[in-house]
Amino acid sequence: MLRNLLLAFTLAKRDLKERYVGMNFGEFWYLISPIIMIFIYTVIFSNFMKMKLNIVQSQYAYSIYLVPGLLAWSSFATLLNKTAMVFLEKAELLKKINIPAYSFMISVLIVEFLLFLISMGLGVVFLLLIGYHVGFEFLYLIPVMVLQSLFGFFLGVLFALFVPFFKDLKEIIPIFLQLWFWITPIVYIKEMIYDKFPYVVDYNPAYFFINFYQNIFLYSKIYSLKPIFSLLLITIFLGFLSVYLYKKMTPAIKDII
Repeated sequence: MLRNLLLAFTLAKRDLKERYVGMNFGEFWYLISPIIMIFIYTVIFSNFMKMKLNIVQSQYAYSIYLVPGLLAWSSFATLLNKTAMVFLEKAELLKKINIPAYSFMISVLIVEFLLFLISMGLGVVFLLLIGYHVGFEFLYLIPVMVLQSLFGFFLGVLFALFVPFFKDLKEIIPIFLQLWFWITPIVYIKEMIYDKFPYVVDYNPAYFFINFYQNIFLYSKIYSLKPIFSLLLITIFLGFLSVYLYKKMTPAIKDII
């Protein structure tokens, strides 16, 4: 077990080194990509489109609201999708080499969490550059980011176990994630849909993660940890379920990939 976990870290390290190998900027792309995202949404939405939130008096109000949600969703969706595709993308290696699939899955988790940390860190730097208050409350971002990553990871594992049997899931998962993105208040505020579709918010775990980040970025406040504790229980349940099904289904999966 320990050997396979160490292997996962080795795979993650290799992935980080090889992802931009041969490119002029190399590993600087890990910084360039989120910086470009933050810049685009700041310029387009705050300056060109003049979109503001009445609840925050700042010319960058909409960007402050938008950036953490987009960064968090990007990490969540990428992690879930990449984890779900492990059995298909690593099929040849899994058949030839005695490496457990979970080593590849955990390596995806490690890489995407590190990139999530980098992108959120740059989001905080953006706040400092525009003169926004950054208090100790921002330290709470890290445990919630860990919880979000585990939540997305375990969901990805559950999808991964069924993708080899139902290969249409390879196309369905990105569509599912796109629909999930648009029903989650990320580019719009909750009040725009809550009166007509309250269940879209109340039963949407992604919203509670993203709303937590939005509240810290906008107000430097934590209004309630109750939803986070609920998400912790859900994540623990998903963890046990994914481990149980992994042990039961992996032998059959290796026979068909």
